Amino acid sequence: MVAAVSRFFLYLLVTGFTVHISGMLYISDGSRFTTISNLTLFLPALILLVLDHRVRESLPSKRYLPLWVLLGFTVLVALFNPTSALSALDQLKTCFYILLYVIAIKILVDRNLMEKSFDVAFVIAGIFALVSLVYTFFYVDSNMFFDGQRIQKLGYKDYADFKNPIIAALYYGLFGVYGFHQLLTKRYSRFVMLVYGVCVLALSLYLYCTLSRGVWLGYGAAIGASIAFHHDQRSRKWLACTAVFAALILIWLSPMLLEQTDRGFSYRDLIWHDWLERLPDFWLAGAGAGNKFNICIDSGHCWAQAHNLYLQFFYEFGLGGALLLLFLIGSVLTRSLNKSNWNLPLGTIGFPLLVFAVLTALFNYHTVMSRPGVYWLVFWMPVGLVLSIGSGLRKRSEVRMHD
Repeated sequence: MVAAVSRFFLYLLVTGFTVHISGMLYISDGSRFTTISNLTLFLPALILLVLDHRVRESLPSKRYLPLWVLLGFTVLVALFNPTSALSALDQLKTCFYILLYVIAIKILVDRNLMEKSFDVAFVIAGIFALVSLVYTFFYVDSNMFFDGQRIQKLGYKDYADFKNPIIAALYYGLFGVYGFHQLLTKRYSRFVMLVYGVCVLALSLYLYCTLSRGVWLGYGAAIGASIAFHHDQRSRKWLACTAVFAALILIWLSPMLLEQTDRGFSYRDLIWHDWLERLPDFWLAGAGAGNKFNICIDSGHCWAQAHNLYLQFFYEFGLGGALLLLFLIGSVLTRSLNKSNWNLPLGTIGFPLLVFAVLTALFNYHTVMSRPGVYWLVFWMPVGLVLSIGSGLRKRSEVRMHD
């Protein structure tokens, strides 16, 4: 009976996770998206946590300790810092959802379902990127590649509308990194390679059209990391052809690319300078969980965040929170370079995705303690993936050896 129930919720979980990460494109109603995610992702993860002792036994392990400490620290800040905008209960709820998100990833990795789920979501993202480009080109702006207008939505009704080009760039950029890495490291039929190649091209062109230079940096570095660590004799011919094709596209787009060099930091340098001037006021205890970094420049440009994950986290949670965040990132990055896990499914994708997350956090997103969405996909998904790789598989192999 328990096995049947577990199997049902496992199938529900893999469906829910796939819908959660791809549904941002086709579920436009926020409340409906939240309800679907709760019922098909977070609830099954919680039930499987209760039913499966292997999941429970792995969570207290040393690999998850930096995550536990970081999340616990944020709750303590919300509890004891009187200037926190969030209550300890609200912060605890957010941390609980993050844990369920990481647990869901672990369950899917242990059952060898994570790659299948992400492959489906990658193809869906590639199709939406392609349709967005085609629709925008024919119905909105035929000069979209050179007029400096930033794309952020499909253009038809409310589908794939991220409301912000940077968020759109983060979403499609992550899937572009994933697809490129899969093409580089896996063997596929010619048809699948063609489909994946078209998807990566569409995702890359969409990313270009967002004009999000910080995401461009993270995207290029992540792809460079994939090539540096995982190229082999088989992939070099494919890489050479890809490099020639990419060079031709860059030459074609070079007028707009060169124009972007004149945009400067888009006020980020002034925001960061103001953060530095305020540092003595919050460096030790932080301004409090959930507090906004409010700043106005030239009386007409106002923001409520530091435009940098590390600075915003430091602002809210102080020196201790910033150090714990960096320690978590460092420990996960170190683990992603453990070659003993590279022969496992998705064992090599963690490092490129983390490179993308870490670099884009410098310019393009400011929080990972918000509601589930694109920021979670960019940050917590690679963290959960790397922490999950090898754990369950190794335990099962050890059990077989003892038997």
